[in-house]
Amino acid sequence: MSARRISPPRVNGRAARAPRPPADLPGSSDAYRQTSFVLGEDVALVIEGLELEGQHAEACAGAKYRNRVMAATLGPWSRGWLARLQALHAIEWGDYSSAAVLVRAAADFEAAALSHLQSGAEEWSGWLDGDGVGEAPDLHAAEFRLHPFRSAESLARVPALGEVYREASDFALPHLGATALLTASDSNRERYLATFGDRDFHLGLAELTLGWLLRLGIAHWDRFPGEAPLPAAPEGAAAWCRRAATALARRDRCRIERVEREGVERALIVNWRREPRSAMKRILL
Repeated sequence: MSARRISPPRVNGRAARAPRPPADLPGSSDAYRQTSFVLGEDVALVIEGLELEGQHAEACAGAKYRNRVMAATLGPWSRGWLARLQALHAIEWGDYSSAAVLVRAAADFEAAALSHLQSGAEEWSGWLDGDGVGEAPDLHAAEFRLHPFRSAESLARVPALGEVYREASDFALPHLGATALLTASDSNRERYLATFGDRDFHLGLAELTLGWLLRLGIAHWDRFPGEAPLPAAPEGAAAWCRRAATALARRDRCRIERVEREGVERALIVNWRREPRSAMKRILL
């Protein structure tokens, strides 16, 4: 076992909107147009928040902060950042199902990054020093030992993070009710109307998923970088969090509330509607 040198990381922290969908994808084309028109401020906020994190990652890459905590944290932070960017692109194209999967993953990655920060990267250092990255000469292969790692503790300790993970998980997993809501939302007691590859604009789903992204951004700056040997959050982060919180507090926004039903806590979606002019409904999961 030898001491590992932490090399300068390569950082690409630029974020941008999804490209315009091809004209022969009518659902995605309309979703892109309506998302821009109805929820353009939310989209711009998400992009701005990701750009702020990209600037911070660039600062963390400086020689002064080239340490194990930085190296350990940058990995899951990068994966979560990319997952949020791709979730935004999925929302812009009307793919709310994929957005939920990506948001759930992003919350998991953010929890892992926070765990490394708060522990001083203790477990990561043990993995690295134990030849986590090495060689398997008998197989003529480079070796990256898997070392399964999740931080349920961080998800539990940071309520804002855990709540997004819980809500997104209900939509990301193949639960019957969530699958019906995502692929057959126009169904009722008289008929079941299934779809395949539906990417039509849905205001409720767009608000809900964009709200998850804003909440993850706020949760990030609430704990990052904490007491870790990394640069302080960029100057604009606090102002961004205030504006994101204002957007989330809008009374007519689609959101999830928790209610008790026959002794069981369940999710109640309020302000559910397909288009701005549609009547608002409630959905009990």
